[in-house]
Amino acid sequence: MKTLLLEDILTALNIQPNKKQKGKKIMTVTKDRYKINNNTLYFRWNDRTVPVEKIKNYKDVFIVTETPFANMIRLKPEQIIMVKDLKESFFKFTSYYRHLFNVPVVAITGTCGKSTTKEMLKHILKEKYNVQATISSKNGGYYNLPYLMGIDEDTDVAVFETAVAKSGHMTESCKYFYPTIGIITMVDVDHTDRFRSFDDYLTEKAKIMEGMNNVGTLILNIDDPSLSSLDTSKFKGAIITFGKHKDADFKIKEYRRYSSGMIFRIEYKQSVFKGYIPGLGEHNVYNAVTSLAAAANLGVDLHYALKRLSSFHHMRSHFEIIKGRNQITVVDDTWKSNPASLRKGLETLSSIALPNQRKIAVLGRMAALGKYADEEYEKAGHLLGNSGIDVLITKGTIAKDFAKPAIEAGIDPDNVYHFSNVDEMKRFFDSFLIPDDIIYFKSGGQGQADRDIEDVIDYLSS
Repeated sequence: MKTLLLEDILTALNIQPNKKQKGKKIMTVTKDRYKINNNTLYFRWNDRTVPVEKIKNYKDVFIVTETPFANMIRLKPEQIIMVKDLKESFFKFTSYYRHLFNVPVVAITGTCGKSTTKEMLKHILKEKYNVQATISSKNGGYYNLPYLMGIDEDTDVAVFETAVAKSGHMTESCKYFYPTIGIITMVDVDHTDRFRSFDDYLTEKAKIMEGMNNVGTLILNIDDPSLSSLDTSKFKGAIITFGKHKDADFKIKEYRRYSSGMIFRIEYKQSVFKGYIPGLGEHNVYNAVTSLAAAANLGVDLHYALKRLSSFHHMRSHFEIIKGRNQITVVDDTWKSNPASLRKGLETLSSIALPNQRKIAVLGRMAALGKYADEEYEKAGHLLGNSGIDVLITKGTIAKDFAKPAIEAGIDPDNVYHFSNVDEMKRFFDSFLIPDDIIYFKSGGQGQADRDIEDVIDYLSS
């Protein structure tokens, strides 16, 4: 972070600094009491216990709090900054810090594709620019402040994922980052356990426009049915679209699989560009084109951006193809599981499987679906049958809900298995698998059943 003066921060919070608070450097700002060090401004969130004795060992630690705390009198009076509303003061600070830097900030949201699009855009930019970005898929609210503080005088551009798991998440994220470019990749059922309806979930995603103060640039997937009905009437900035639709600004003209990646052609401003992206599936083409649209908006030459994309390293566990033991093929798609990502995964699996390969799907749960769970598991089960899956294996109690609709859709009931014990699954595979089998693993990435699936992937890959 940029080193700050405490007196400047206090002024931004509408607090008059006293004599002993002037000239004090702040090099760390945190809500995490375990991150307190020398020259720290600590926002005491949720009335947490303050480690007074630890703080006494450090130089120039200041605490912003709205209530007194135990042993407060053991600290110097100037270290305690009392405020009426901690949350309001905190977001005054984030606004102050963010607006110290006149840099473009890209915020990416959507049900699927956030992490991959962010990594692609970061890869395009990082050769020539100093990029501050979300790490992997660590996009929860806890990380927002450290990401913001990672912007400093050397930062050229910032690229952040803005996740939505409940109401208010998008608005809060934007109070950290104040994005100038907003991207919505696509929106489908996910995290609807914390929303009353899918429409409420979509509405929260769309609040990215308010978070941008309805100016800047909004990049949208024109092919996504949910986004095509999005009300953008209040948005006064530029809207850029991508997709296969004839009216898309970045129009996907064609794509095909080549080796371990996708060749594609896009049309932009009446010119046609050809590109290659490592990683299989139509969804990877969409992710690539989304990153290209953002890069172009940032002033990057498209020919250069396409060349950079060709050297992108595909993300782990995102339809990652692994050479398994005894001539089998393992597909690790366990980063996340929701209806949209499972659908794309099965479509890609069908496109790469050879006629003589048995297609085996090993599935954990789809999490956070709320009242849509029964409906979405039924749809997914039918999709499994219609995708030509030969063998279905489920792990975990909830995942068993795939079985009945899959059998209804044509999977042989004798080829449907459920395991509660990971060692039983390993022993089953030892006797069941034959050369050339392709095994697709999909799970939600959380819970013991999902960790067991990761264990099985490692077992088959060794």
